[in-house]
Amino acid sequence: MDNNKKQIALNKHLWLAVALFAIFVSISIFCISEKDIGLSIGFLVAALLPVFVFLISPMYYVFSEESVKIIYLWGQKEEIKWNAIRSITLYGSWISRGGATPHYCIAYPTNKKRVFFVNGEISKTRKTKKLIQKYYRKNIV
Repeated sequence: MDNNKKQIALNKHLWLAVALFAIFVSISIFCISEKDIGLSIGFLVAALLPVFVFLISPMYYVFSEESVKIIYLWGQKEEIKWNAIRSITLYGSWISRGGATPHYCIAYPTNKKRVFFVNGEISKTRKTKKLIQKYYRKNIV
C-alpha cells in the first residue's frame, strides 16, 4: 500500500442521530393520532436535538501520513498534523465515563501567539482505530 495514499473513514456514529430523529418523529405522529397534542409537540421539539447533533458533527475523516483532516457537513475543515499532536485520549461510552459514544480526544496547539491546546474529536470506529494506530507513533492514553 502506498504510504502517501489518503484514506477516508466515515463517522458512523451519525446513524444514532438519524435513528433518534426517526423515533421521535414516529412517536410524535402517533401522539397526533391519539389526540395528544402536548406530547406530539414535545416529541417534535425533542426531534430537533438529533438534527442539531447531526449538523455540528464531523461527517468523515481523511487520514494521511502527514495529517488527519476532519470534514464537517457545511464544508468546514480542520487539519491536525501528526507531529503537532500533544496527546490522544480515548474516552468510553455513556456507561463508563458519562460522555457520548466512544471517541478520541486529540490535544494539539493553536496557531495563536500563546501556547494553548485545542481538543479535536474523532469518533471511535474500527476503521478510525486502525488508522490512528497506523499513523500516530505515540501511545494513546
